Amino acid sequence: MLFLLAFLLLFPCLHADPTPPQPLPWLTGPLLTPSAHVIPNGHYNIEPYEFVTTNFGVYNPNWDAQHTPKMYNVISQIPFQFGMPANFDFTFTPQWSWNHTNGASHWALNDMGFGFDYQIFARKPGDFFPSVKLALRGNLPLGKYQKLNPHAKRTDVGGTGSWLPGAGIVLSRLVHIKDFIFLSMRANLQYTIPTPVHVKQFNAYGGGHPTQGKVFPGQTLLGLFGFELSLSQNWALAGDVQYQHINKTRFKGHAGKTRGIPNKVGGPSSESLSLAPAVEYNWSSNYGVIAGAWFSVAGRNAAEFASGVVALNIYH
Repeated sequence: MLFLLAFLLLFPCLHADPTPPQPLPWLTGPLLTPSAHVIPNGHYNIEPYEFVTTNFGVYNPNWDAQHTPKMYNVISQIPFQFGMPANFDFTFTPQWSWNHTNGASHWALNDMGFGFDYQIFARKPGDFFPSVKLALRGNLPLGKYQKLNPHAKRTDVGGTGSWLPGAGIVLSRLVHIKDFIFLSMRANLQYTIPTPVHVKQFNAYGGGHPTQGKVFPGQTLLGLFGFELSLSQNWALAGDVQYQHINKTRFKGHAGKTRGIPNKVGGPSSESLSLAPAVEYNWSSNYGVIAGAWFSVAGRNAAEFASGVVALNIYH
């Protein structure tokens, strides 16, 4: 909510722009914050991503970072966006990953996100208000999340088992500063209400061999603020700030014991704050590449991580 309010507060300070000079900058968008514009009917956008991540710690309930064994994760994902009539577009994102920790490794098929967007308002040069898009999201639970191999040390986890329905609002505005220097700003506020998940044995939420019951994943609030600052028509700097809050995950059923120790399923609420600076180069208005880092800076009951990220944007 703070990111959205901060974004809205910027607008009174920015006068409505006159028609900016041509040509406009070519931009891919920052690494994390989505665009507030739907893909026009008859067009599509493909943006393959590669995330190389190391989880090396955890933030305890007091927001203090504590060291944990390193978990390495490589995720490949390919978001596809297709324009539809009546100001809608459709998105789906197949993804898979390779996980490694302490001598255990595993390739995993991940869940596939999908959703519809609707253009509420599309800003034109000279308009005071930002572009606004409604985003409806879901998750196809394809990845493995239960009956895990305890010897794999959770490297075989690929999904959540939940459909993760959610809705959000995305805002954006392009501001001309001088010459070829433009500032593009985006904000996204998303709320997700996961569906319950039936679990057996070792699973993504904990458990052991005798575990059987139902998990109620915590509802999630996600806030994103992103920007791009063009240095020329081809080059731009980009950055994202992400805040995420997840409510407590509850479990109902039989947790059982493993080697005499009660199994734990679910977990407390969590919060995390992360940053994602990047540099982008665009060959044209249809093709561009962006590369940068994504890393945690604070958290509570959340992972401490660092990622290298690269994405290629293709628009037709």
